[in-house]
Amino acid sequence: MTEPVPRARLRRLIRRARVGDTEAFEELVRPLADSLYRMAASCLRGRESDIADALQATVLAGWEHLGELERPAYFKTWLLRICINECRRITRSTRASEPLEAVPEALLADPSEHEMPAGGENEEFLALVHAAGDANAPAVALFYGEGCTVREIAAVLGISEEAVRQRLSRGRKRIAASLTQGEAEEAAPRPQPAKDAPQPPTASGAGPRAPNAGATALPHRRPTA
Repeated sequence: MTEPVPRARLRRLIRRARVGDTEAFEELVRPLADSLYRMAASCLRGRESDIADALQATVLAGWEHLGELERPAYFKTWLLRICINECRRITRSTRASEPLEAVPEALLADPSEHEMPAGGENEEFLALVHAAGDANAPAVALFYGEGCTVREIAAVLGISEEAVRQRLSRGRKRIAASLTQGEAEEAAPRPQPAKDAPQPPTASGAGPRAPNAGATALPHRRPTA
């Protein structure tokens, strides 16, 4: 994991980047690559092409508007807010450009039902964030993934601190409900054929086929506060 830039060096790099030093700007952004990716993936449901677009737009907007950053110490939260705004822009653009008949009915009823592709070290965390619901996901990702305070999250999202607390609370409840549902599905007994029911022959005619005893469900882990 890349170490964060010390504050004194952060200020120097921002001064250099503001006068056109691209290498200084790259050094500012590099330690935030994982954080920006997690935030974009949380907002965009793991859609890799949209995530790539959001990250590219975030870096470009950060470079172009760096002069608007008032306090260098808040560079990370400032760039995360840009990332969230770019994700919102992409989401609005994507939904507006889709013909209505091409959008699944379930998605129209609940826009949180996007699928997340498997793979990646952040998969389990992102799955929990997505379970929090679209409205709560950014707050949950910032609080648990980035260690931001309620005040910092309020500044990033442009909402009140009380609204942040409500979203965190609702998000935790949805995550807990999702995990409880998954555990119940794991524990539920599989239906067994009736004893008197005739068994279909196998291709070789050698009798009934045995169930797959090696199949197991993936374990669930509860989030920690």
